Amino acid sequence: MKSSVKFMGQVKESPIDERYRLLLLNRYLKNVKEVPVAGGVSKWVFCCPFCSSLGRTEARRNERKGALLWNALQNSWVFFCVRQGSAECSGGGKTLEKFLSALDEDLAEQYKRDRWHSGTTGKGHNCPVPKAIQQVHKCSR
Repeated sequence: MKSSVKFMGQVKESPIDERYRLLLLNRYLKNVKEVPVAGGVSKWVFCCPFCSSLGRTEARRNERKGALLWNALQNSWVFFCVRQGSAECSGGGKTLEKFLSALDEDLAEQYKRDRWHSGTTGKGHNCPVPKAIQQVHKCSR
């Protein structure tokens, strides 16, 4: 799947976020479609990985109710589900890190490690420090 996000609007997607977004779109999410929105930015809509299987009919299960939207204030992607049919997709938007954590905890830890190595985790960022790094810092105190 191609990514045209870097060249659109005011999206300043980091290479790490782009890599994990493309991984999500290609491997974890189904029925993905890029939809242009105001300001020349795109959103990605897809079947919610948490609640789409709860649909009573095949048509309901294939509805695109989940979306990745660009949040310019956080400089990051945010997951939303219109249906909010399960605990994982209810409660408003989830940062890319929280969305990854709900889908695949190991993948989320790898994402946090990549962000930590780039210096974009912890205080002042929208991604916590990886668990392994937190444990090392607790032991050294």
